[in-house]
Parts: sequence; structure tokens; C-alpha cells
Amino acid sequence: MSATGTTEPTGAGQSAGQSAPPQQAPPPSLTSLRAFSAVGQCQSFTKAAQQLGVTQSAISRQIKLLEEALDITLFHRIGNSISLTPEGASLHQRVFETFGLLDEAVAETRAISARQRINLLAPPTFAARWLTRRLHSFRERFPAYDLAVYTRPHGDIRMDCSVRFGIGAERAGQSTQLLIEQHMAVCAPSLRDDPKAMADSCLFHVLDEEERLPLWDDWFAVSGQARGDFPETSLDFATLEMAIEAAKNGAGLAIVDRHMIEYELAAGSLVPIDQTVVTGPRGYWLEISSEQQARTRSVQFVNWLRSE
Repeated sequence: MSATGTTEPTGAGQSAGQSAPPQQAPPPSLTSLRAFSAVGQCQSFTKAAQQLGVTQSAISRQIKLLEEALDITLFHRIGNSISLTPEGASLHQRVFETFGLLDEAVAETRAISARQRINLLAPPTFAARWLTRRLHSFRERFPAYDLAVYTRPHGDIRMDCSVRFGIGAERAGQSTQLLIEQHMAVCAPSLRDDPKAMADSCLFHVLDEEERLPLWDDWFAVSGQARGDFPETSLDFATLEMAIEAAKNGAGLAIVDRHMIEYELAAGSLVPIDQTVVTGPRGYWLEISSEQQARTRSVQFVNWLRSE
């Protein structure tokens, strides 16, 4: 209180003679730090951009923003080469370790949330024609499990088990035979019952890359049928599914694994030309890693699949 009775102004919320604390600079963005971590690890702006799926200019911009925010040079730049400065190396070690911990925490959280989910990798035709028609049994036995079926690998998704099409087991103790192909020559009933229509139709071939699978050659060798008694015209298909659908519509004759046309044979929409069955050599193999063999859900799914 002054002699005149008035209060001297001292500033809002602070005592006389005290100055306001300096404002703290905002932290760098996580985007800039992630870019810095990648560049420091790769020692290359180009490789870091590829790793993060962005452009090189975007990486350069983030590094520039980070250096400006920290008021420090993080990289020595000599021609097309870069290297961390001592200050940059010190920061990179901690940033890299921190992002590693974050990535690990996220992965663990995802694993917890997905603990009742089974990821299966399987060939498209097998998945569509054999597996899907048995899923009601899976749902009845394991109502608490979710099943995700993939027909190609996904880098960020760990598969619990996979079905491989090929010849023989690839990994001892980790591969189990599910099915061996049993090929039959089939067509629509209307075609089989009309010899002239069959003679005027064509043979369907399934391609492996650009080569025809030798299914008809194998069938003729086993059946004893004369090649000259069958149509000379042919059609090539990239997938077995296409050949099956064309055969159902009466467009020609196909060699098909009977496991893939169980429904059509039962319904009569496809019929065998004769009783010849060519077994093998290819088949479907169920594969599960030693790590997944320790997981209850994976073992239960594998046992169910084997029983089917």
C-alpha cells in the first residue's frame, strides 16, 4: 500500500520484480522424427522414402523442419552421401529405440485384440470350392474364433497356418497332406448325352504361367481313350475356376480335381465322361510353423481341417 492508499501494479499473477518464465518450444512432430529415424537407419534419403512409402522430397522436407526446430545440423551432406553428425547420432540412437518400443507396444496390443482370430493363407480355388463349403462345421465347433482367409501373403499380417498346392511336403514335421488331386474328365450332362455336340465342342486347358498343365495328356494315358476321338479345338484358361464354369455352361470338356467339384457332381451340373480317375502327383498340404504349433487356436484349427 502506498502513502496515498493505492496499490502498486505488480503484474497479473506474479510478484513485483519477477519476470515471466520463457515459453517452451513445441516438440518436433512425430512425422519428422519418424523420417529422421528412417534416414539415420538407412543412411539414405531415397531408401528411407521407400521404407516409409513417401517421396524423397517429403523426407527432405521433414528433415529440414526437424533441423530448424532443433536449431542443429543432423546430417553431414557430401555430394550424394550423408552421415550423422555427432549430435544427430546421439539423437538418432534414442529416437530409433523409442520408435522400436512404440512399434513393439502396438504389435503386442494388436496381438491381444486378435488373440481369438485365425489367419489362414490358401490357394483361391481351394478356399472358394473346398474350404467355404465346410465353414459351417468350423463355426459350430469353434464359435469363439474368428477366421480370416487370405489368398496372398500380407506383409503386416502373421499367418497362423497355410495351405500350399504342390508336390510333397516341404518342411518335415510342419507339413501335413490334406488332399491329393484326383482328376476326372467332366462336362455338362447335355454335352455328354449328345455325341455330335461333344465332338463339336473343345477341350479346356488350365495354364500354369504360360504353359498348359499336362492334365489331358495324363488322362489319355490312363484312360486308354484315343485322342482322335475327342475335339481338336481347345481353350486355355488362367484359372481352374474359369474352366469349371465354362464346362458347367456346356462350352466344352475339362479335366478337374473331383475335390473341387463335389457340389457340381452331387447336383448333376457336371458329369464324368467315364470312370477314369488320375491320382496325383500334386496335392494340398497344410503347413504350420513350430511357433504356431504351440498356440491352442492354431492346433485346434489344424486338427479340424485334417478331420474334414
